[in-house]
Amino acid sequence: MELTLKRNDLQPYLYAQAIESTGTAIDLTGATVMATMRDVDVGTLKINRQSAGVNVTVASTGTFQYEWQSGDTNTTGTFSFEFEIAPASGGKFTLPVKHDLIITIVADEDAT
Repeated sequence: MELTLKRNDLQPYLYAQAIESTGTAIDLTGATVMATMRDVDVGTLKINRQSAGVNVTVASTGTFQYEWQSGDTNTTGTFSFEFEIAPASGGKFTLPVKHDLIITIVADEDAT
């Protein structure tokens, strides 16, 4: 899975859904969702287990989104992105599991 953004863009948001292997949605009521984004070329973290910007949109259907924050997209490059979810019942799991979520940030034509 891949999303490409221009440098300094804050939309489109990154939408996701937590689903069991059976296809059933995971209820995220009371869960904490954190985002991490790492530069795949140099290994540095751009976003480090950040909950700011993560909004659970419909907890019962496991849907949530990451709203880009100022500074998240100010560097061009290729980044690996993941969500860590800590349900209210305990434990944690990470999405995506099967495929890498790649964010590519390309240069824009202006200075902002």
